[in-house]
Amino acid sequence: MAEQKCNWVIHYMTNGVPCECCGKVEYNFPPQLCDAHTDGMWKYGHMEFQLVLNYQREEIMRLLNTMGMRVARGERFKDGDLIEGLYLDCSVKLQEFPDIDGKPVLRLMIPDKENRWPEEAGVPYCGQLFSTFLLHHYGDLRNALDEYKKNP
Repeated sequence: MAEQKCNWVIHYMTNGVPCECCGKVEYNFPPQLCDAHTDGMWKYGHMEFQLVLNYQREEIMRLLNTMGMRVARGERFKDGDLIEGLYLDCSVKLQEFPDIDGKPVLRLMIPDKENRWPEEAGVPYCGQLFSTFLLHHYGDLRNALDEYKKNP
C-alpha cells in the first residue's frame, strides 16, 4: 500500500508561539491550553479537527494527523463519536464547537488520567469545554476583570 501524504496543514496557536501568518506572539491563552486545528479536511467534505490541550507539539500533530488520515481513507466523523485507537487506555470523544470564525469543528475531547471527561475533570482537562473565542481572549478578559476589581 502506498504511503499516504497529508494534504492539509495544522495551525498551532498558544502562549509564546509566533503566528505563522502574521508573526504576532500571543499571550492570551489559558495556561496549558492552545488552539491546534487542521485546515484541509474541507477537501474531503468533512469538518476540521481541533485540539485544545497543549500537549507537546509532536503529540498534537500525531493526534490531528491521525484523524486527518482516517478521513482521507474515507471515514466520516460527527459530534458525539467515540474514537478508539488514539490511546490504548481510553477513548477520545468528538464534540462540535465553533472555531474562532464561527465555523463548526470537531474538537478532540480527551479524558484525564482517571478517565474523567472534561465535565468532571480538573485543570487543564476541564478547559476543553471553553469556547474557542474564550481560549483566544482569556488574557484580555482576565485583565479586564482585574481592572474592574481595582476600579468598580
